[in-house]
Amino acid sequence: MNLSRLPDPPPDSRIDSRGKPPRVVLDTSVVVTALMFGGGPAARLREAWQSGHCRPMVCKATMLDLGANLAHPHLGLLPQEQRQLLGDYLPYTLKVRVAQADADAAPDGATAAMAFVRLSMAGQAHALVTGDATLLALGSKLHCPVLALNHFIDQLDRMAITPLPRRSRF
Repeated sequence: MNLSRLPDPPPDSRIDSRGKPPRVVLDTSVVVTALMFGGGPAARLREAWQSGHCRPMVCKATMLDLGANLAHPHLGLLPQEQRQLLGDYLPYTLKVRVAQADADAAPDGATAAMAFVRLSMAGQAHALVTGDATLLALGSKLHCPVLALNHFIDQLDRMAITPLPRRSRF
């Protein structure tokens, strides 16, 4: 994901979560970048979801998309490595039921983009974070800001957030 080519966010794209960790939809490329190639904003994002400073949301369609991407041969991940990466992300997510997105099988192309938009609407997201030029072009036309990863991290770093305590898995 080349962040230098991404457009600046619209002026009215500030996240307002009133001091609570913002509910965010992270597209698959953003999640894979944070899980596998962490550094800079990607590392900061992973730290933010693990520390409770943001609440990523997923639905069935976006989980299937993430699983399919991690299983893609170009990444060369073994099944146990895929499970480990999913284990570094899914326990920190909010599961949201999205009737239309869940009806779609593993999404691709425009269908995948719509799954993220539907999830952001169903979960009342504070932001949709993406590297997808089509979604970024929507800017402030959605109910929540559509931001590139670096812009989201900039806003997150400026917010006074009371992180949610981590729930025990037991």
